[in-house]
Amino acid sequence: MPGHLSRAFRGSVVTTWLCGVWSLTACAPSGGEAWMPLDTGRQHVYAVRTETDDGQHREEVWTQTVTHVTEWDGRTVSVRHHSAGVEFYLAETPQGIQRVAVRAEVDAEPQADDPPRWVLKAPYAPGSEWTTPTVPYLLQRRNEYPRELRHTHRLNMQWRIVTLDDEVTTVAGRFAPCLRAEGVGSLNLYTDPVNGFTDVPVTGKEWYCRGVGLVKWERRETVPPGFFVGGVVTAELLR
Repeated sequence: MPGHLSRAFRGSVVTTWLCGVWSLTACAPSGGEAWMPLDTGRQHVYAVRTETDDGQHREEVWTQTVTHVTEWDGRTVSVRHHSAGVEFYLAETPQGIQRVAVRAEVDAEPQADDPPRWVLKAPYAPGSEWTTPTVPYLLQRRNEYPRELRHTHRLNMQWRIVTLDDEVTTVAGRFAPCLRAEGVGSLNLYTDPVNGFTDVPVTGKEWYCRGVGLVKWERRETVPPGFFVGGVVTAELLR
């Protein structure tokens, strides 16, 4: 899951339309050559599925809309509203796209990211890397409270652009070319008395398609059987 969504998961993992034309640019309005267009009015609707190791699953629909462009802390930012009630302040610079602030419904003012968090780091080419702080989305204790590790643990994800020529097909259509970024991190947890402390991998993949933006992402948090439950959350563009 993208780093700029992570605040929406602090309380919980947040709570169609066929175009008829399956072209390389699918149904979305053109965003030119940008991998993540931030023009006002651009909207993405995602089908989000969460599956955990203990057999639980949940399906949701999320909507994200660029509502307006404004000035914040001396920077021009695009404000992207999440249907969970969170606004992300995104700044596009020659060095890439950063999340510089977040405003939840309970916040009177945006809360600055210190430091700003990279969403995509330039140059947009295979091998470009960046680090993003995040929290576990899915990892839970089986028998202790608070169950969710997002309340108590943080980690850094190391991201890398792998390719610029992926092709992705979702309900919304077929998209190409697509930039695929992959992230990896880990948490050192006492998983059980036999294995003791174990480095639990946390991995992510994100697909940004030219002129459209983020069309698919996934986060996997894999943990050995024992004291914890892990899982996977995936999202694909509906429209």
